[in-house]
Amino acid sequence: MYREIRTKISGYHPSLDDGGVSPVVGVMLMLVVTIIVAAVVSGFAAGLGDTAQKAPSAAYQFDIDASGFSTKYTGYPVELRVLAGDMIPSGDLQIITEYTVPEKFRGNDLADGGKVIRHIMDGSIIPFETISLGVNSRITDNSKARVDKTIEGYPFVTQTTGYTDSLFPPSSGFQNSQYFGLCNFETNCVYKFGEPDQFFGFDIYDPQYGFGEGSTVHITVIHKPSHSVIYDKDVVAKW
Repeated sequence: MYREIRTKISGYHPSLDDGGVSPVVGVMLMLVVTIIVAAVVSGFAAGLGDTAQKAPSAAYQFDIDASGFSTKYTGYPVELRVLAGDMIPSGDLQIITEYTVPEKFRGNDLADGGKVIRHIMDGSIIPFETISLGVNSRITDNSKARVDKTIEGYPFVTQTTGYTDSLFPPSSGFQNSQYFGLCNFETNCVYKFGEPDQFFGFDIYDPQYGFGEGSTVHITVIHKPSHSVIYDKDVVAKW
Protein backbone atom coordinates (compact mmCIF):
# COMPACT_ATOMS: atom_id res chain seq x y z
CA MET A 1 0.00 0.00 0.00
CA TYR A 2 2.79 2.47 0.97
CA ARG A 3 4.68 1.69 -2.23
CA GLU A 4 1.63 2.39 -4.36
CA ILE A 5 0.97 5.72 -2.63
CA ARG A 6 4.66 6.76 -2.97
CA THR A 7 4.68 5.77 -6.65
CA LYS A 8 1.62 7.87 -7.31
CA ILE A 9 3.09 10.87 -5.47
CA SER A 10 6.38 10.48 -7.34
CA GLY A 11 4.51 10.43 -10.60
CA TYR A 12 2.98 13.80 -9.82
CA HIS A 13 6.16 15.22 -8.16
CA PRO A 14 9.28 13.71 -9.77
CA SER A 15 11.41 16.32 -7.99
CA LEU A 16 10.98 14.42 -4.78
CA ASP A 17 13.48 11.85 -6.07
CA ASP A 18 16.19 13.89 -7.85
CA GLY A 19 15.27 17.54 -7.41
CA GLY A 20 18.49 18.37 -5.49
CA VAL A 21 20.88 17.12 -8.18
CA SER A 22 20.48 19.84 -10.87
CA PRO A 23 21.29 22.87 -8.64
CA VAL A 24 24.43 21.18 -7.31
CA VAL A 25 25.66 20.35 -10.83
CA GLY A 26 24.98 23.92 -11.97
CA VAL A 27 26.96 25.40 -9.09
CA MET A 28 29.89 23.05 -9.79
CA LEU A 29 29.94 24.04 -13.47
CA MET A 30 29.93 27.73 -12.58
CA LEU A 31 32.85 27.21 -10.20
CA VAL A 32 34.84 25.34 -12.85
CA VAL A 33 34.23 28.06 -15.45
CA THR A 34 35.19 30.79 -12.96
CA ILE A 35 38.45 29.02 -12.10
CA ILE A 36 39.35 28.58 -15.78
CA VAL A 37 38.66 32.24 -16.61
CA ALA A 38 40.69 33.39 -13.60
CA ALA A 39 43.61 31.20 -14.66
CA VAL A 40 43.56 32.58 -18.23
CA VAL A 41 43.44 36.20 -17.05
CA SER A 42 46.22 35.60 -14.53
CA GLY A 43 48.44 34.00 -17.18
CA PHE A 44 47.81 36.82 -19.64
CA ALA A 45 48.64 39.47 -17.02
CA ALA A 46 51.82 37.62 -16.08
CA GLY A 47 52.83 37.51 -19.74
CA LEU A 48 52.37 41.26 -20.07
CA GLY A 49 54.48 41.81 -17.00
CA ASP A 50 57.29 39.75 -18.47
CA THR A 51 57.33 41.49 -21.87
CA ALA A 52 56.53 45.14 -21.08
CA GLN A 53 59.53 47.35 -20.39
CA LYS A 54 59.50 49.91 -17.63
CA ALA A 55 59.26 53.50 -18.83
CA PRO A 56 62.54 55.39 -18.31
CA SER A 57 62.76 58.68 -16.46
CA ALA A 58 64.46 61.57 -18.25
CA ALA A 59 64.29 65.35 -18.54
CA TYR A 60 65.11 66.74 -21.99
CA GLN A 61 65.40 70.28 -23.32
CA PHE A 62 65.50 71.11 -27.03
CA ASP A 63 66.84 74.40 -28.36
CA ILE A 64 66.59 75.71 -31.92
CA ASP A 65 69.21 78.34 -32.76
CA ALA A 66 67.90 80.60 -35.52
CA SER A 67 71.29 82.30 -35.86
CA GLY A 68 72.46 79.22 -37.75
CA PHE A 69 69.81 79.58 -40.45
CA SER A 70 71.76 82.01 -42.62
CA THR A 71 73.73 79.23 -44.26
CA LYS A 72 73.81 75.46 -44.25
CA TYR A 73 77.38 75.55 -43.02
CA THR A 74 76.89 77.77 -39.97
CA GLY A 75 76.65 75.99 -36.64
CA TYR A 76 74.26 73.27 -35.56
CA PRO A 77 70.76 74.70 -35.18
CA VAL A 78 69.28 71.83 -33.12
CA GLU A 79 70.55 70.97 -29.65
CA LEU A 80 69.31 68.43 -27.14
CA ARG A 81 70.26 68.86 -23.48
CA VAL A 82 69.78 65.88 -21.19
CA LEU A 83 69.10 67.56 -17.85
CA ALA A 84 68.47 64.52 -15.66
CA GLY A 85 67.24 60.94 -15.57
CA ASP A 86 68.21 57.58 -16.95
CA MET A 87 70.75 56.88 -19.66
CA ILE A 88 68.70 55.93 -22.72
CA PRO A 89 70.00 54.33 -25.93
CA SER A 90 68.98 56.61 -28.78
CA GLY A 91 68.19 53.48 -30.79
CA ASP A 92 65.12 53.07 -28.56
CA LEU A 93 63.79 56.53 -29.38
CA GLN A 94 61.68 58.25 -32.00
CA ILE A 95 61.89 62.01 -32.46
CA ILE A 96 58.74 63.41 -34.09
CA THR A 97 58.62 67.00 -35.35
CA GLU A 98 55.58 68.95 -36.52
CA TYR A 99 55.84 72.36 -38.17
CA THR A 100 53.04 74.48 -39.62
CA VAL A 101 54.01 76.71 -42.55
CA PRO A 102 53.01 80.35 -41.80
CA GLU A 103 50.69 82.29 -44.07
CA LYS A 104 53.33 85.01 -44.57
CA PHE A 105 57.11 85.16 -44.35
CA ARG A 106 59.12 88.37 -44.58
CA GLY A 107 56.09 90.15 -45.97
CA ASN A 108 55.38 87.61 -48.69
CA ASP A 109 52.38 85.27 -48.94
CA LEU A 110 53.35 81.58 -48.86
CA ALA A 111 51.62 79.17 -51.21
CA ASP A 112 51.63 76.38 -48.61
CA GLY A 113 50.62 78.52 -45.65
CA GLY A 114 48.75 76.52 -43.03
CA LYS A 115 50.05 73.12 -44.15
CA VAL A 116 51.72 70.85 -41.57
CA ILE A 117 55.07 69.14 -42.11
CA ARG A 118 55.48 66.04 -39.93
CA HIS A 119 58.67 64.01 -39.80
CA ILE A 120 59.69 60.95 -37.76
CA MET A 121 63.31 60.14 -37.02
CA ASP A 122 63.54 56.56 -35.76
CA GLY A 123 66.72 55.45 -34.00
CA SER A 124 65.94 51.77 -34.68
CA ILE A 125 66.17 52.23 -38.45
CA ILE A 126 69.62 51.55 -39.87
CA PRO A 127 70.14 54.42 -42.30
CA PHE A 128 73.27 53.42 -44.16
CA GLU A 129 74.81 50.40 -45.80
CA THR A 130 78.50 49.61 -46.10
CA ILE A 131 79.57 49.00 -49.69
CA SER A 132 82.80 47.26 -50.73
CA LEU A 133 84.90 48.96 -53.41
CA GLY A 134 87.81 46.60 -53.89
CA VAL A 135 89.86 44.53 -51.48
CA ASN A 136 90.65 47.11 -48.81
CA SER A 137 88.33 49.96 -49.74
CA ARG A 138 84.95 50.51 -48.10
CA ILE A 139 82.55 53.45 -48.14
CA THR A 140 79.19 54.09 -46.55
CA ASP A 141 76.06 55.13 -48.37
CA ASN A 142 73.87 57.06 -45.95
CA SER A 143 71.20 57.96 -48.51
CA LYS A 144 68.60 56.12 -46.41
CA ALA A 145 69.01 58.74 -43.70
CA ARG A 146 68.17 61.60 -46.01
CA VAL A 147 64.71 63.00 -46.57
CA ASP A 148 63.34 61.89 -49.92
CA LYS A 149 62.58 65.14 -51.72
CA THR A 150 61.36 63.25 -54.79
CA ILE A 151 58.41 61.65 -53.02
CA GLU A 152 55.01 62.85 -54.19
CA GLY A 153 53.71 65.48 -51.80
CA TYR A 154 57.09 66.31 -50.26
CA PRO A 155 57.39 67.64 -47.62
CA PHE A 156 53.72 67.37 -46.66
CA VAL A 157 53.76 63.58 -46.56
CA THR A 158 54.93 62.08 -43.26
CA GLN A 159 58.23 60.29 -43.67
CA THR A 160 60.13 58.02 -41.31
CA THR A 161 63.90 58.07 -41.68
CA GLY A 162 66.97 56.80 -39.90
CA TYR A 163 69.28 58.91 -37.80
CA THR A 164 70.92 62.08 -39.02
CA ASP A 165 74.42 62.28 -40.46
CA SER A 166 76.14 63.72 -37.41
CA LEU A 167 75.50 64.14 -33.71
CA PHE A 168 78.20 65.76 -31.64
CA PRO A 169 78.30 65.06 -27.89
CA PRO A 170 80.13 67.52 -25.60
CA SER A 171 83.92 67.63 -25.64
CA SER A 172 83.99 65.66 -28.89
CA GLY A 173 85.42 66.90 -32.15
CA PHE A 174 84.56 66.04 -35.71
CA GLN A 175 86.61 62.86 -35.47
CA ASN A 176 84.42 61.75 -32.54
CA SER A 177 81.04 62.38 -34.13
CA GLN A 178 78.28 59.91 -33.34
CA TYR A 179 74.94 59.01 -34.83
CA PHE A 180 71.44 59.19 -33.46
CA GLY A 181 70.48 55.55 -33.18
CA LEU A 182 73.94 54.41 -32.09
CA CYS A 183 74.86 56.66 -29.16
CA ASN A 184 73.40 56.82 -25.66
CA PHE A 185 71.74 59.94 -24.29
CA GLU A 186 73.39 60.57 -20.95
CA THR A 187 72.66 63.05 -18.17
CA ASN A 188 74.39 66.45 -18.25
CA CYS A 189 75.27 66.10 -21.93
CA VAL A 190 74.44 68.29 -24.93
CA TYR A 191 73.89 66.70 -28.35
CA LYS A 192 74.07 68.79 -31.50
CA PHE A 193 72.28 67.61 -34.64
CA GLY A 194 74.34 68.42 -37.70
CA GLU A 195 71.66 67.95 -40.41
CA PRO A 196 68.58 70.07 -39.59
CA ASP A 197 66.75 69.19 -42.82
CA GLN A 198 66.89 65.53 -41.76
CA PHE A 199 65.76 66.46 -38.26
CA PHE A 200 62.76 68.55 -39.38
CA GLY A 201 61.99 66.68 -42.61
CA PHE A 202 62.30 69.63 -44.99
CA ASP A 203 64.80 72.21 -46.22
CA ILE A 204 64.65 74.87 -43.50
CA TYR A 205 66.77 77.20 -45.64
CA ASP A 206 64.15 77.35 -48.40
CA PRO A 207 62.11 80.57 -47.86
CA GLN A 208 58.95 78.99 -49.26
CA TYR A 209 58.53 77.21 -45.91
CA GLY A 210 58.92 80.40 -43.87
CA PHE A 211 61.26 78.96 -41.26
CA GLY A 212 63.30 81.36 -39.15
CA GLU A 213 63.48 83.21 -35.85
CA GLY A 214 60.20 82.84 -33.97
CA SER A 215 59.15 79.67 -35.82
CA THR A 216 57.52 77.04 -33.63
CA VAL A 217 58.16 73.32 -33.93
CA HIS A 218 56.34 70.75 -31.83
CA ILE A 219 58.83 68.05 -30.78
CA THR A 220 57.83 64.71 -29.30
CA VAL A 221 60.26 62.04 -28.09
CA ILE A 222 58.87 58.54 -27.66
CA HIS A 223 60.57 55.59 -25.93
CA LYS A 224 59.45 52.75 -28.18
CA PRO A 225 60.02 49.69 -25.90
CA SER A 226 57.74 51.11 -23.19
CA HIS A 227 55.49 53.20 -25.49
CA SER A 228 56.05 56.16 -23.18
CA VAL A 229 56.45 59.85 -24.03
CA ILE A 230 59.65 61.45 -22.71
CA TYR A 231 59.24 64.90 -24.24
CA ASP A 232 56.25 66.65 -25.80
CA LYS A 233 56.53 70.43 -26.18
CA ASP A 234 56.49 73.37 -28.58
CA VAL A 235 59.99 74.74 -29.21
CA VAL A 236 60.46 78.27 -30.55
CA ALA A 237 63.49 79.09 -32.71
CA LYS A 238 65.49 81.84 -31.00
CA TRP A 239 68.34 84.03 -32.19
